[in-house]
Amino acid sequence: MRIIKKILTFNRNMKVKKQLIGIYVIVILIPILIIGVQLTTLMCNMVVDRAINEACVNIERIKERLNEKIKIANSVAESIYVDGKIAQVLKTQFEDSAQIVNTYKDLTIISTYLMHYEEISSIRIYNDNLTLLNNSQFVRATEDIKRSDWYQAALARDSQMEWHLKYDEIRKQYYMSLIRALRDKQKNLLGVLVINFDPEKINRIIKDEPYDTMITINGQVVTTSGNSDPLYEQLDHLRELQVEQNKNYKIKVSNDTGAEYIIFTSFTPVKTFNSKVEICMSMSVNSITGETLKIVRTSLAMIMISLGLSGILILIFSKGFSNRIILVRKEMHKVSLGDFNIRKSIEGNDEIGELYEDICQTVESVKQLIEENYSAKVQKEELKRKQKEMQFEMLSSQINPHFLYNTLETIRMKAYCNGETELAGVVKKLSKLLRRNLEVSDRSVSLASELEMIEAYLTIQKFRFGERISYHIENEIESEKYYLLPLLLQPIVENAFIHGLEAKQGSGKIVCSIKEQNHCLKIAISDNGLGISKERLQQIQRSLHGEQIEERNRVGLKNINERIKLYYGDMYGITIESIEDQGTTVTIVLPKMQEG
Repeated sequence: MRIIKKILTFNRNMKVKKQLIGIYVIVILIPILIIGVQLTTLMCNMVVDRAINEACVNIERIKERLNEKIKIANSVAESIYVDGKIAQVLKTQFEDSAQIVNTYKDLTIISTYLMHYEEISSIRIYNDNLTLLNNSQFVRATEDIKRSDWYQAALARDSQMEWHLKYDEIRKQYYMSLIRALRDKQKNLLGVLVINFDPEKINRIIKDEPYDTMITINGQVVTTSGNSDPLYEQLDHLRELQVEQNKNYKIKVSNDTGAEYIIFTSFTPVKTFNSKVEICMSMSVNSITGETLKIVRTSLAMIMISLGLSGILILIFSKGFSNRIILVRKEMHKVSLGDFNIRKSIEGNDEIGELYEDICQTVESVKQLIEENYSAKVQKEELKRKQKEMQFEMLSSQINPHFLYNTLETIRMKAYCNGETELAGVVKKLSKLLRRNLEVSDRSVSLASELEMIEAYLTIQKFRFGERISYHIENEIESEKYYLLPLLLQPIVENAFIHGLEAKQGSGKIVCSIKEQNHCLKIAISDNGLGISKERLQQIQRSLHGEQIEERNRVGLKNINERIKLYYGDMYGITIESIEDQGTTVTIVLPKMQEG
């Protein structure tokens, strides 16, 4: 909270122009730049992650296609291994070339495989049978061939299959080759089978890959697409990372062209021994995110242009706004010095223009109020002067009330001495009532004192009329706590007696009820007198709402109602209800006001 208060205090101490520019920078410029950087980073990361996932899927697809071809080679190798005719050819000692040629013509199994499986480029059987003629399928195993790694590996693994990157001495190129020793039932060596995959068919598997890809067999490169040098350089590091086969691993490397991700996996071909195929794929981060960054740069350029234009508009607006505020302040300063001659309006119909119009109206009102106040002060001084002149004349009139009080007190004492205690009490109440009415002022009096005056008035009337009149005051509140204007209740009680009970045949009763309701004082004065006709009641109700009436006997209610509304507000006042020949109820609603 303290930090917020300090920020608000600091902001309030700045000029409006600086506040607007600061709000623009903090609320618009900085958040948009932060969001732009975050979105760019997020988009690049998403693109890279998607590319890595795509590469992993592609590697799995390459692995599946390789395995399909490897299974074909395995199947062919198994068929040749168990084929009795091939074993018989390898063991037979031929006497002449014609016999060999005829045997080769009858032996069609190898040609059939080559015809049916385009993945297989050639099938060769290297042997030691000196009577056989060399062709594309049966090849004499020379001493150089016997000393080669692949030949020695085939002999060492008995009849298990292995995969090697082998140089073919006939076609003068390297092949991914399946190697297997052929033996008879007695485990005697008949020859070494070599099945060469067509390099073009292997290369076709990865030719359409979007990223640089490399396939190796036992660490030797079989085929590549794109630039394989970075892949080959990272092979040893990738092998160190690999914990288990058939699982993808990735690393991020940096070079002169930027960062790259390399995805690597390896697997052992089915039914083979000591052979491992590795698939590597390299993805340049720049190539992956290139298109995305172009779009981002274009978007950022548009955003920067928009921010620049909005910044210029903010500057123009803030300057105009600040100038108009300065103009308003200048005119108000003239008013503060007592100069009310300010310009009548300023340019613009916005809130500042409306504010200035209100200021002009306020200045005119203040100016008029000052003139009226000055005139009122002049009239008040004149009134005081006249009152001073009349004070001497008023001294004589003040003798009459004192004479009246003294005379009533003498009558009361005379009645009391003669044993007329009831008469003495009535005279005392009359004296108190007259004194209260003659000495009344505009100051609020307690509700208790008002109720006391009402009771005095009703006691006097009961003394006059005897059993014809009765009254009851129902007070449900602590009347000493609440205050109200003087002479609000007594005129209503007098109306109830004069217009309700005085002309009535038989006995009458006045009930005064005081209670709290909805946080207000509710005083109801009821009588069971003559009541009021509907037409007359409507006239009285209209008069309470401001309509002028001619009957003088109802002016009192209207004056009381106007006094209440002027002093307490329009939500308070008098309501009247009456039924002819049944009675009238006048209700006064006042606020609960306490002294002070």
